[in-house]
Amino acid sequence: MSLNMSRRSVLRAAGAGAAVLAAGPALTACDSDGGPVSVSNEGTKQAAWPAHVPAKVHYDLPALPENGAPAVLDYPSLPLPSSVRSKPGDGSTVSCMALSYGAAVKLDSSNRLVRAVGDAIGVTLKPRFVIDTGTSYTTALATMMAGGDQPDILMIPATGAPSISEFIRSKCADLSEYLSGDAIKEYPNLAALPTRGWQLMGRIGGGIYGVPTYRYNAPQVGLFADRDKLEKAGIWGRGVGVQEFTDAMAKLSVNGRYGIGSSSAAAFGWTYHAGAAGAPNWWGESGGSFRFTADTPEFEQAVENMHRFHTHRIYNPDALTLGAGDAQPKFLNGTWLTWSNGTGAAAQIFSQVRGFTPDLAFPYGDRPNTPGGDSVFGFTVIKKSSPARIKMLLRILDFFAAPFGTKEFELTRYGVEGVHFTRDKGGAPAHATRLGQTENSTNLPFQYFNMAPQPLFFPGLADLTKRLYTSQKALLPICVPDASAAYRFSSATFSAKWAGVSPALNSAVMDAVSGKTKVSDWKGTVARIKQQNGIDRMAEEFAEAKSAAR
Repeated sequence: MSLNMSRRSVLRAAGAGAAVLAAGPALTACDSDGGPVSVSNEGTKQAAWPAHVPAKVHYDLPALPENGAPAVLDYPSLPLPSSVRSKPGDGSTVSCMALSYGAAVKLDSSNRLVRAVGDAIGVTLKPRFVIDTGTSYTTALATMMAGGDQPDILMIPATGAPSISEFIRSKCADLSEYLSGDAIKEYPNLAALPTRGWQLMGRIGGGIYGVPTYRYNAPQVGLFADRDKLEKAGIWGRGVGVQEFTDAMAKLSVNGRYGIGSSSAAAFGWTYHAGAAGAPNWWGESGGSFRFTADTPEFEQAVENMHRFHTHRIYNPDALTLGAGDAQPKFLNGTWLTWSNGTGAAAQIFSQVRGFTPDLAFPYGDRPNTPGGDSVFGFTVIKKSSPARIKMLLRILDFFAAPFGTKEFELTRYGVEGVHFTRDKGGAPAHATRLGQTENSTNLPFQYFNMAPQPLFFPGLADLTKRLYTSQKALLPICVPDASAAYRFSSATFSAKWAGVSPALNSAVMDAVSGKTKVSDWKGTVARIKQQNGIDRMAEEFAEAKSAAR
């Protein structure tokens, strides 16, 4: 049995924390004089970005253009080297909190993986993993902020939470003096994080308040496909027009089989289809001005395309009610010929396919893009404390940022040999033990506290690794980032209101695609979403932050 691979579901609902609004009014932070905290970078002295000292890692297939991931086909020779000089901890108790896409497991002293990681670090580790339901982590952050129960190490998702920037500025350590310029060289694994990651995380009030969990440039959402059937239908590869795609998919959607699969959580997979129509990845930018994706002609065209797919019965008829957990089997058993999903799940899902060749399809349309771009999954902040403790906590983040092929990476990603995994003939930790099927990086994602950019590597699946490497090579030239990424946490309006945007947009798309509302009314729908969520003010604050950045 293969080890569980960490994954994200598509449309984790970037900022889908609408439920947090039920927890009470947005929290506001105050400075030492009792006034409101400013998170803007405008007019501030801005900390220098950390120096970059790349780690030495061997790759079998080189890094792709456009900052794409390299690939590893064979696991490094044993014994693995260590990436830290000594245990980073001081014997104290360290609390930490992050989200999880797995299942709940006991986190007491009986948990062998938590104990092993704590022992390797040199602390009593007290982690808390909040299982993601689209809103649960945002709610947990709000509860934590209101109750004052702040952990030593806290993971912040890239989409934020209401008033999170103000909380970070007032309650978390300013790490600028420890990380700016050459100071970061005290933490070699953190110094190996690319400069682009720090820039995308951005500053708050001119300071560096976190450590980014940086990922290579990659499509975040792709169209998982039965390549065999799409090739036979003549719609595989570049240059497939919308009408050609629609006609072929309609012919394939017969006898209980559907060309495009979707669940209620995915909202008809609009993230992928908006990119196919050429819409921005959440935010576009031109000449210093920012524009919300739904407020573009390309997005409106995508809604019209999806409505056409729905009327031609290309989507599964239960797309509005099917649970996210019921989606994967539909693709695996061939009921769905394509399925829009997070590309991080591709290897784990594709490795289970039998009877057809799974692959990532190139988007249809005349000028398509695919959402992605080199990005941060999130970043980690540290509770205000003494300089000595802050340095110790940074050494722990340095431990978690260990590069691929090191002892620290193997421990946090796969666990303890013989306890959580056994090796294949190539030495890779490819087989989970019974305990490892519960205590693993899906249910205990230490990588969300920090992780070095990871190459494509799937134990025992070299052919699949090559296929995904080839797919990414084709998709990277049309991969576009969210233009707001580096400026979100210096926008007070984003911090306060973004949580409501994704649920509102998902609902609007589902209504328009299913025919509950008219596609011709789309502009009015978007105007209401913008007005209710402060979209125009966000755009202004992003522009101000971009102007102030240097």
